[in-house]
Amino acid sequence: VMDPAAYQAWLSGGTGGAAGAAQGSGSVADAGAALFTSLGCATCHRGESGTLGPALGGIVGTKVRLQSGATVDVDDAYLRESILNPQAKLVAGFPPVMPTFKGQVSEEDLLQLITYIKTLRASPGAGDAHRES
Repeated sequence: VMDPAAYQAWLSGGTGGAAGAAQGSGSVADAGAALFTSLGCATCHRGESGTLGPALGGIVGTKVRLQSGATVDVDDAYLRESILNPQAKLVAGFPPVMPTFKGQVSEEDLLQLITYIKTLRASPGAGDAHRES
């Protein structure tokens, strides 16, 4: 167990506390980046024209239009649901091809992936048609 200040430092990229030292793998976002690559997420979410999934750079804190016509806030809960049950809320303009990662990623993995996605910045002209103003 880490004290709250050390935990926040670890989350933001520091290696404060015993957990960071024991892991020796850098920040939560770094671990998330490695998972993002190893799980093949970048294949569909790289933010280029013709990809199968929405660009994730700068998406946290925005709203996206769903195939149902509704909009949803992109927050931790939405990202978690989209990783575990990607067919639940399909983003408009994208096919329902993302596999579920339920049972394949741990709670720690989810935290790492979400933390990494929060660090991604939007690329100029990277397909923001699904985002709401």
